[in-house]
Amino acid sequence: MKNFTYKLICFAMVFSCLSLTAQEKNVEQFRNCATDEYNAQLLIDNPNMMGSETFERQLAPRITEIKRQLESGSMRALQFTIPVVVHVIHNGEPIGTGANISDAQVISQIQVLNDDYRRAVGSRGFNAHPDGADVEVEFCLAKQDPDGCVTTGINRIDMSAVSTSWSGPGGNTDTVLKPATFWDASQYMNMWSVNFSDNTLLGFAQFPGGPANSDGVVANYTYFGSNDATGVTIPGAFNLGRTMTHEVGHYLGLYHTFQGGTCAEGATSGDFCADTPAQNAPNNSNCPVGSDHCPSGDPDMIENYMDYTTDVCMNIFTNEQKARVIAVMQAGNNRPNTTTSDKCTPLADVSNDGSIEINQLVPVPCTSDLVANVRIQNFGTVALTSATVTYDVDGGTSTDISWTGNLAEGEFEDIDLMVTTSAGAHVLNVSIASPNGNADQRSCNDDTNADFTAAAAPASIEATDIYFTITTDNYSGETTWSIVDSNGTVVGSDSYDGDLDDNSTFEYTIPVGTNECYTFVINDSYGDGICCDYGDGSYELRVNTATGASIASGGDFAFIDSVNFLANALSVDDYFAGSNLYVYPNPTNNQLNIKLGNTNDLPNSYEIVNMLGQSITKSTIVTNEDLAINTSTLSNGMYFIRIIKDDASVTLPFIKK
Repeated sequence: MKNFTYKLICFAMVFSCLSLTAQEKNVEQFRNCATDEYNAQLLIDNPNMMGSETFERQLAPRITEIKRQLESGSMRALQFTIPVVVHVIHNGEPIGTGANISDAQVISQIQVLNDDYRRAVGSRGFNAHPDGADVEVEFCLAKQDPDGCVTTGINRIDMSAVSTSWSGPGGNTDTVLKPATFWDASQYMNMWSVNFSDNTLLGFAQFPGGPANSDGVVANYTYFGSNDATGVTIPGAFNLGRTMTHEVGHYLGLYHTFQGGTCAEGATSGDFCADTPAQNAPNNSNCPVGSDHCPSGDPDMIENYMDYTTDVCMNIFTNEQKARVIAVMQAGNNRPNTTTSDKCTPLADVSNDGSIEINQLVPVPCTSDLVANVRIQNFGTVALTSATVTYDVDGGTSTDISWTGNLAEGEFEDIDLMVTTSAGAHVLNVSIASPNGNADQRSCNDDTNADFTAAAAPASIEATDIYFTITTDNYSGETTWSIVDSNGTVVGSDSYDGDLDDNSTFEYTIPVGTNECYTFVINDSYGDGICCDYGDGSYELRVNTATGASIASGGDFAFIDSVNFLANALSVDDYFAGSNLYVYPNPTNNQLNIKLGNTNDLPNSYEIVNMLGQSITKSTIVTNEDLAINTSTLSNGMYFIRIIKDDASVTLPFIKK
């Protein structure tokens, strides 16, 4: 069973989550690897790990023997294949948005590692340098998870309930994130793609010999994967996956080419590799041909993956670096490969194996309810055409969904479940059973759950207008905001000119409708809000005027802050509250019914909209027969029905299956 914790920060229905894209704060970008800092901390409690004299003394004779074997040609062609799990740490965004990077982006990173470590002909990893080496190490996304179930090797985890950003060495990445998410370091190389609090930090890795529960490599999601891959867009100079090539080099026992800041040469100084020219400082910009930090020797090897040049410049591991990597792998130190771990080996085939995962929990604005987006996946050899999905909250009354479709082996379908709940902390339990009407032949992926906290439905306000004021910070160009109604219509929004609008105050009066649910969202693209590191910005929403009741205020947030509110809700109570109104059956197959306590006082009309806020159908209500709505032509999924009476309306969610 899998358990995840969700913080409901993205507002769906007809609202989309904002893409959280980090950007630099008007400074030139340099490669920033925190590996040395990190391992200096680890050495205090792990005095024999890499970085110590003991480690180098024990490794040296092994390197000597490996070099002899490589020179004699007595070593096998492919030394090691390393099983990899990529932990995609996100904040509840849809897959492919913000920190919840796409499968394609993850897969592109594994491809780059294989190209670079194998010096693959025809790839960016190929070089013709006389000291260039095929390291003879490959990487595979794991095929088995720690429970013995099928996996893609991509482990997506919403950690926003704990934190929406993660530290460099010594902070919550080490103390919270890694211990809560790592897979057995003796069986997998753990890779984490995260949103770093410091947007200039590219990544860091743990040297061999350190503690198992923190072992692996970490990179900022904006530098993870390659812009060369189809469907992947990564901006900047570090967009070709070489951040992970560099950090995995550390994981496999390689130092920086400028290690120690000395011009001493040889196999016992600096990076301990004699064929990397002496270098006492990094090359930290572009691809500086001819750079020579130690003029008495050869020019710097600016193309070496363990320097600090930009991604497009890098394409060399040397023969000495290769010998060191093989020695580290042979020594163990939680450096798994396919001779010590079977996690790259696919499980034996079974005919019927349905899997269920929770992708995302999305609150329904102005209620305590939510929509659970779950993934049904077929890991059986027989096409999955039917299954039963069951879900409940806190172990209470369960709801069964009879799913039908046609999924070949490995294919998946994402569906929405309407979850009715109350404000407070809860657990959503979801399971799948009876694939194709048969017993599931693997039970380890049949159920999952998620902790979540549902917000209380907001209080209604009597407003004809919303008064909004904002004071920007030093970087106003990073700030945008909007107010959106339940149909997805933007009723107010603005963005700012960073050259003109910094540290300025703006006021707005925004008309609002009767009995309408609104969502206010403010976004800072850099992830530091509008207060307090770069100015003293703030915002406030009030009812009607500058002196009206406060709806929300703030300024000290990361990427996003938001609030829901109901405007002029009392007019709804006048009609709808006494009507005992609801829709049934929900989920529905072919007919949805509007239930009223008083069928002698009918609503005027209804409108059905989809999750994107697009109107699907509208109709007037003249007789009681009009309360029965034909839904057979709707595609399966989540919808909302807006029922209208005079100037009032109420919006209810329903699922078509």
